Amino acid sequence: MAKVGGEVDAFCSRCQLLLAHTVIAMVGAIPVKVECNTCRTVHKYRSAAAKPARPAHPAGVGRTASVSFDQMLASQAGPPRRYAPNESFTAGDVVDHPSFGRGFVSAQKDTGKVEVTFRAGVKVLVHGKR
Repeated sequence: MAKVGGEVDAFCSRCQLLLAHTVIAMVGAIPVKVECNTCRTVHKYRSAAAKPARPAHPAGVGRTASVSFDQMLASQAGPPRRYAPNESFTAGDVVDHPSFGRGFVSAQKDTGKVEVTFRAGVKVLVHGKR
């Protein structure tokens, strides 16, 4: 079963191969956005079952570019907040971590944990400790 931060096999649109990817976002139990572990391109999930068909349009015309980490970070609301285990965070908060750098809260795991997406990958961090 796939989960955010876990690995799935998917077709990479840049490498044009079936490769291991890290799950970035899910809708229900289905991955919707993944990052290739080989070329680090973030793109929508393409099932390992079948290679997608080639588009009928000329190369580059009408294609959407893959979303970079910087674009995802820029789309988050609010100024960056310094990470501390005793601070509370919610999905969409921008976090400055002393070791991992700047990232954003991509999911709330349970009462005391959040998933934060950094350039290097997704990390589970504690928060709200009093």
